[in-house]
Amino acid sequence: MLKHAVCFYRVWIIMVLFSLAPLGFLFSQEKSPIIFGKLTMEDFNLPKSKLIDSNTNAVIIAEMGSVHFVGNKESNWISYVFHKSSRIKIINKKAFELGDVRIMLNGIGKGQDRLDDLQASTFNIENGKIIETKLKHEDIFKDSLNRSHVEEKFNFPDLKEGCILEYSYTVTSFHYWALPYWTFQHREYPCLYSKLETAIPQMLGYLTLVQGQDSFFENKSSKTKELFKMASVDVTAEVKEHTWVMKNLEPFKKEPFLKHPYNYIDKIEFHLLQTYNGDEVSGNTTWANTTKALLESREFGLPITLDGSDAISNVVDKLCKNDDDYMDAAKHIYEYLKNNFNCDPDNDIFLWDDLYTINKKKKGTVADINLLLVAMLRRKNINASPVILSTTEYGTNPSSYPVLNKMNYVICMMKMSGDTIFLDATNPLLGFGKLRLDCYNGHARIISDHDSGSVFFNRDDVRETKSNTVFMVNDENGNGLMGGSVETNPGCFESFNIRNEVKEKGEKLFFENLKQYYPSDLLIENTGIDSLTRLEDPVKIHFDFSFQTDSGQRIIYFNPVLQPIYKENPLKAAERKFPVEMDYPIDDIYNFNMEIPNGYAVDELPKSVKVAYNGNEGLFEYIIQNTGTNVQLHSRIKLNKATFAPQEYSALRDFFAYVVKKQSEQIVFKKKK
Repeated sequence: MLKHAVCFYRVWIIMVLFSLAPLGFLFSQEKSPIIFGKLTMEDFNLPKSKLIDSNTNAVIIAEMGSVHFVGNKESNWISYVFHKSSRIKIINKKAFELGDVRIMLNGIGKGQDRLDDLQASTFNIENGKIIETKLKHEDIFKDSLNRSHVEEKFNFPDLKEGCILEYSYTVTSFHYWALPYWTFQHREYPCLYSKLETAIPQMLGYLTLVQGQDSFFENKSSKTKELFKMASVDVTAEVKEHTWVMKNLEPFKKEPFLKHPYNYIDKIEFHLLQTYNGDEVSGNTTWANTTKALLESREFGLPITLDGSDAISNVVDKLCKNDDDYMDAAKHIYEYLKNNFNCDPDNDIFLWDDLYTINKKKKGTVADINLLLVAMLRRKNINASPVILSTTEYGTNPSSYPVLNKMNYVICMMKMSGDTIFLDATNPLLGFGKLRLDCYNGHARIISDHDSGSVFFNRDDVRETKSNTVFMVNDENGNGLMGGSVETNPGCFESFNIRNEVKEKGEKLFFENLKQYYPSDLLIENTGIDSLTRLEDPVKIHFDFSFQTDSGQRIIYFNPVLQPIYKENPLKAAERKFPVEMDYPIDDIYNFNMEIPNGYAVDELPKSVKVAYNGNEGLFEYIIQNTGTNVQLHSRIKLNKATFAPQEYSALRDFFAYVVKKQSEQIVFKKKK
């Protein structure tokens, strides 16, 4: 059901739907190893465990969460109640960050989540006694992050090394379509015990995603019945109870070349599929239903229709008054938005304001700017539609089901003359038809009334070629100097990063940083970067260099790879649990042509080799020759995909080890007699 993911790590999908079957047997529940609020001196002594060593800064002793539902007395429906309790041992001050707790509340006005029973205490041992310092109500602060998200936060009082922290709270919410997810594993600290309990009534059906690599100590379910008292009716419904427990979890060890750890960490997510009111099943269970709802939404589809965007018609007419060609009009609209609007970072696919106000303020979220782009293109009778997707930091989203709260980004799809072009007008350094690399994260969805469907932005499909060309010649005055030139042609994504670096730091500092990748005795001058402002094209970096050869030496050792792509193996660990996820497939070409230094002859050359990786999945070439006057080298590293399964790791690591070793080999020049 989840199209893309199962070969690399465990992803379980559980259909929690409606059942009228007889009640099942009740399962025994795993008892909590602690009693919150009651500590003894023994609780300050951590158990002996291979998870805890001299590098451990804190230990999550226990975390317990529960989700159940109650009748909503303001409506004839139900609300969820989420409760969390946590006990943490702080070993040293490096873990004091755990003393900063933030709780997100969603909604507006009366519809906002309600935070209750927030309690927090710090426990220290002083003079042989346990001293409890409780959080005061006036030390709880509230921040409005935006119109529909509020953050309540606090810092634990009397935070000291060796203390124990405890806190608990309850959130009541009618946002039944957005249950909180539960993370068993932590990124930096071991967790000895983590438990989640859910009790979901038959009125709701969820897609439950269980991900990670560790096994459950307990994974049991049962059924019961409950009475839900609502505004004007009382409903007795079957409830499915479930308990998940994990124990002795090591911190998540982020490995190099991993797009985002939240794709692999042990956690559970819930995504609403259906609701059942006793008479009929409804809900956005299919992409067709979800697309229809989005197109009819005042915060998404309606404002970008011709009728809904009438307020910006004058702006579009003025922008495109001299454009007879549709493509020219599209580019003028795109450039207008990209170069004149400030983008506020956000993770929402819905409009925050009306299009007229967004245009007037020249500021908005990603959704604001790119939906405005869609609307403007449509006003010029250009076929344009929004596309929603998940960026890398949000993890992947399943293609089979509409899980909107995992989709955080909007781009524009334009179709013209048989071509499909994807646009993102939120960054002034993005060229027409270019996307940010973090948009290449798998499944995306076109939201349209005529060509809606799935599209996939996979990093394996990216084609990014980089070439380096080096020429070296003897100084014509014969004074022991050699000079030369370097030209580097990076691909589009690397060019985007270079443009950002030059914009932030300047060209001078860019080349200062570049020098560290070349031999220290190289004098670099006449530097330049071409095509910095031609954003649809890759940049070209070029410079001249010179260095002194010691003509008195009998033997000169020289590495023809002036800037090795890999000075050391990027895959250092002997073993790996997770896939290797590179930014994109590698295709790096290096061409080198060097005059033999005056007064010297080639004594030894590295051997030419051509090595295939896993059949036709990649190659490494190192072809070198002595023409009598010059040494010429052609080297290429090519991998045809960006993602490699853990079982491929050993072969991939050996491949890079061979590349590093070969590119470190030297030419031996011997002085002529």
